[in-house]
Amino acid sequence: MRVLVASADSEDTAFFGDVLADLGVEFCPGPPDRTYPEPDVMAVAHQHITGSAEMDFLPHLKLVITRSTGFDHVDLEAAKQRGIAVCNVPEYGSITVAEFSMGLILSLTRRIPAAVAISHLGKFQLDGLQGIDLAGRQLGIVGHGKIGRHLGTIAAGFGMKVSFHDPFWENSVSLTELLGQSDIVTLCCPLTPETHHLINAKTLAMFRPGAYLVNTARGAVVDGSALLSALDSGHLAGAALDVLEGEEGIREGFVDEFHQVNETLMRHPQVLVTPHLAFDTKEAKQRIRDTTVEIIRAFQEGRILNPVPGP
Repeated sequence: MRVLVASADSEDTAFFGDVLADLGVEFCPGPPDRTYPEPDVMAVAHQHITGSAEMDFLPHLKLVITRSTGFDHVDLEAAKQRGIAVCNVPEYGSITVAEFSMGLILSLTRRIPAAVAISHLGKFQLDGLQGIDLAGRQLGIVGHGKIGRHLGTIAAGFGMKVSFHDPFWENSVSLTELLGQSDIVTLCCPLTPETHHLINAKTLAMFRPGAYLVNTARGAVVDGSALLSALDSGHLAGAALDVLEGEEGIREGFVDEFHQVNETLMRHPQVLVTPHLAFDTKEAKQRIRDTTVEIIRAFQEGRILNPVPGP
């Protein structure tokens, strides 16, 4: 069985090369292309769009493993039509992403990156750096999955009041109520047709004036243009974004429909942008590798481990 591991770093290459030594394993530093042997199994990263075009030039492909929890970058209908199974890594970074989300909340509300930037200029001053206390503040979490629940536990440790919106959780508050009562709103939900641009001009108007937005989910949950308008008008005090809609274009260096909005967000004085790294810790990356191997070994035995929901 031939396996292709895309976006493989040196640690990936060493690990998979060792534990899958009995298989034909190939590695590529970026997204899959036509220069690699036709694999039976392809392990991709969250930034790899895997659609019908990519599947068409891999005629022997039988399994796609996305080394992420989200799978919106894989065309499930195209895979189904070709008889290709799709699996993900559903549990590797719930604590990891929750911790990072809390770090963004602290960085945003206490202006930590701005303070560090000023010190790098050789200045030691407080001007423009005043923040807010978190104790007693209301945190609204969109998504009651493992990441959201872990974040709620962490926030409670800071003395924050926590509420959740999740249509699949019986104790959920409505989105309107959550947005209107929260000092900080964090997005911990998957990208689905229902959550695409969930945060838009209409819902941003529901935010409490002076609130903050944090997104470690998927970029397309937020309408970037609408977010910029809410920031520029002063309705929102700030935003911290680990993900951007169309972030693939930034990585690949091409200009697309999202380019101008993303460039403006990245340079905006009230916005913190990080390059989709909430998942990226040593421990979480190893959990991803271990689960990927488990999926491959199960496939060898005729089992599909961690299949994503079909279209």
